[in-house]
Amino acid sequence: GGGGGRGAPPPAGGGAPGHGREGLQRSISEDVQKNMRLVLESLEDAADRIERGDQVDGTAGDFLTHFIAADLPVRLVASLGDLAFEVRKVVTSVFSVIVRLGSGLGADHQIQDYARRTPRFFHLLVEGYSREKTATHCGMMLRSCARHRQLVAAFLEQPLVFNRLLTFTSHGSFDVSSDAFSSLHDLLLTHKDVSATFLEGNFQEFFRLYNALLQTDDYVTQRQALKLLSEILLDRTFMRVMLMYIGEEQFLQIHMNLLRSDSKVIQFEAFHVFKIFVANPQKPPKVQLILYRNKEKLVRLLETLGANRQDDKQFAEDRSTVIGKLQALEAPPSTKKDSTPTSASASPAAAGSFSPTTEGEPPKGAPEA
Repeated sequence: GGGGGRGAPPPAGGGAPGHGREGLQRSISEDVQKNMRLVLESLEDAADRIERGDQVDGTAGDFLTHFIAADLPVRLVASLGDLAFEVRKVVTSVFSVIVRLGSGLGADHQIQDYARRTPRFFHLLVEGYSREKTATHCGMMLRSCARHRQLVAAFLEQPLVFNRLLTFTSHGSFDVSSDAFSSLHDLLLTHKDVSATFLEGNFQEFFRLYNALLQTDDYVTQRQALKLLSEILLDRTFMRVMLMYIGEEQFLQIHMNLLRSDSKVIQFEAFHVFKIFVANPQKPPKVQLILYRNKEKLVRLLETLGANRQDDKQFAEDRSTVIGKLQALEAPPSTKKDSTPTSASASPAAAGSFSPTTEGEPPKGAPEA
């Protein structure tokens, strides 16, 4: 062989391809871990003293400045997959304490400026979900950022990165999708006024992606998406988002169909969103017409809903209110002449699938009969 003149063959048992690289990687990991542990102890001590109200010298602030100037947040996140598990844990802890320290030192703006100047930073954190070995570590770092208003604002200035996070909530791995949902939850609900403004400005695109999660065949994704959605819509900070949401007839159809899920849990979670459509005193005509034409089927369905929740008084009260509002519902003024509620005899779909209908053809997005 022409390539064999580079010295003696490797010793038996030690010559697997990539052995040298693995050894180098292990050595780098050990060095990073040793240095990072020293940094972590020093920073945690400074953060604890700041939180107790004690004076600290300028070392922690200097470190933070140098850490950012050397672009270490991006460099560490980018190399996370090459580090051993224990080292990834230490890097994650250092990152979290630096974000915490920035707030205590009044250096939030420094970290925020870095995140804005370096869009790759959040991109790398979110892309960490594409590898199971880095997913939980990147998730923890994202949630550290979510505690800080300025970092949430900087993150939401990158809608493509935010949309990418949304895609990981339906990842095939349960661990990845659950962690991505945790990050999404914290980014939307920790600083609600910031995220409410974002959702108002990106309403159509966000809910186009989000409502796809509600219609997936994956039970866990569907349940988590419903739960988070009801938390958002029932929070007063998101009032304008809620009013926009319940004005969309396609969104109503999604929740009417979820009420028919085989899962009692999904039905229950869907009810919490559906009830907002019904309770709205200013229903758009198309929403009112869909509810009016399907009200008899809806009432029958709701009467059987929650049979396993006999002790849940709040649910029973809500269900009773919704049923009463549906029974009292009239057709919108412009359609009163020719609109009658569907009944089992009048609608071929009534006995089987829910087929919410408006005037003429089913609207875009309506399920087929």
